[in-house]
Amino acid sequence: MTTPDAHAHTLRARTGGYLLISALLAMAMLMLLVTAYMFTSLNSPRTSRANADSLAGFMAAEGGLNMRAALIRSKFVNFERPSGGSVTDPSKCASGSGDFQCVTYPIGGRNVATFVYETTKKDAAGNLVETGTVAPGETYAGLSFQQYAYRVVGSAVKDNLTEANVEMEFQSRLVPLFQFAAFYTDDLEINPGAPMTLNGRVHTNKDLYLAPVQSLNITGQTTAGGAIRRVRKDDGSCNSSAGLTLSGQPGPGCFSNPVSDVQLAAYKGQVKSQQAALTVPKLDSLAPDRSGSGRSEMWSKADVRVVMNPTSKSVTVQRADGGIDTVAGQALDTCGAISASNSFYDTREGTKINMMDVDQARLMACIQNNKVFTAQDGKVLSMADTSGGGIALHFSFDPEPTGANANKYAVRIRNGATLGPAGGPAPKGLSIATNQPLYVQGSYNATNAIPASLMGDTINVLSDAWVDSAKVDAKSSPPAAKPTEIHAAFLGGTDITAPGDYNGGLENYPRLHEKWDNVPFTYVGSFVSLGTPTKAKGDWNAAKKGYSAPNRIWSYDTQFNSADKLPPLTPRFVYLRQLFFARDY
Repeated sequence: MTTPDAHAHTLRARTGGYLLISALLAMAMLMLLVTAYMFTSLNSPRTSRANADSLAGFMAAEGGLNMRAALIRSKFVNFERPSGGSVTDPSKCASGSGDFQCVTYPIGGRNVATFVYETTKKDAAGNLVETGTVAPGETYAGLSFQQYAYRVVGSAVKDNLTEANVEMEFQSRLVPLFQFAAFYTDDLEINPGAPMTLNGRVHTNKDLYLAPVQSLNITGQTTAGGAIRRVRKDDGSCNSSAGLTLSGQPGPGCFSNPVSDVQLAAYKGQVKSQQAALTVPKLDSLAPDRSGSGRSEMWSKADVRVVMNPTSKSVTVQRADGGIDTVAGQALDTCGAISASNSFYDTREGTKINMMDVDQARLMACIQNNKVFTAQDGKVLSMADTSGGGIALHFSFDPEPTGANANKYAVRIRNGATLGPAGGPAPKGLSIATNQPLYVQGSYNATNAIPASLMGDTINVLSDAWVDSAKVDAKSSPPAAKPTEIHAAFLGGTDITAPGDYNGGLENYPRLHEKWDNVPFTYVGSFVSLGTPTKAKGDWNAAKKGYSAPNRIWSYDTQFNSADKLPPLTPRFVYLRQLFFARDY
């Protein structure tokens, strides 16, 4: 029989054992917690660093893709196309060449290897099939475009470890600029003194100023990279009694500066501000590139390049690489289509101008009849040539006039009322380009009009009444103009308004030199300004005494809405359209 004392002893022993086991378990749990804490504490920075490295690698790889995509876009901006051998496998990077080869960028302490391959759809003959119009709902809906597609692949590597693999497919869209009634890279001011209607799209990469003296009606979509303002830029004024209509609706009232988002919302997407600037070529893209590199499409893809020596006045025909085409030059000399004069006085520039005078009709007949001019595609040039949309002509001086003589040389086109040889066929289209100031005298392309463009440092218009000897200095009164009609897109440079010094606005885009006094000046085309002139920099205000305003009967040439009815070498803006972006883990 167990005594009470023995029972109590046994109970104490059992209780003590339980306590010991509990203590040991508690200590074990505590050790596990301490170990887990220590492990977590030590591993957390490693995890954080790994996550941070992964994110940084991803961002570096994405940056590499964007840089590579920008290089592809820049090719199109400079009127070129990416070329070379594509790479589709990162293990075969060395096989790539030209614009598609592997390129490594050091970004954020990592090496980001990138390569590009083209995915553009083409037909069996290799011709581009990705053309169309911008879809409804997009900012430039309805504009026609050419489209090239590419895929960019990038890998971010640090310490021989790949942190991120990314790829992006995008389309590079090329939209012709002559689909705008007016397109400016700098501020655009439209302040006409007489009623004006612009029956097309208007865009500026910067601010848009709308302050007409009487009335202004813009029927197409109106967009600005900066603000839209209902004041004049030069003095901040606005005529509150003048009417403004945008896309069929009354414009904002005077002194809306800038026009607010709430006000713009009423136009349901047809009037927009703060849009992304459109990437376009610079005005110097008109300059010749005699190296043969092809960097200047206006030069390299012209069918005929006429070059005058500014001293001897001798004329040659040059190939794209600057070499002389002797046979074509001899034919041109025999035709008498090119001559030189120096009796024209430009009041705005304050100097006499050494002109390269071009008889348009004689030049076209010379090309058609002699069969010695070689088109840019290597074939004999004729009026029937439809490659590239027709015939492109480039005019320049060599050596290039610079310094104090930069504004003393120009190209003048005469006898161009019909753009084809007398009694012969007209070309599908015609473009004339020069990096010098360009003057067009008399009606141009007014009979049986074809798609045409006139591109120069500045665009000057003279009527058929103009005679050089009628005004040989700044003191003489300008001669009276005759009615003139021009059907051609204009591309050139325009001044920038400074406070109190108006640049003349869109209404004075073409420089005038005669006493028009409401004589009709009919114009059908498109106004494109790619910046400030590099040659003719005379101030508009200083030229007020040099002319009086015509009756401006101006309209946008709606045939330019069709891609197959644009002049040759029509410049374009380029924008990227991303299709997808993916990260490979």
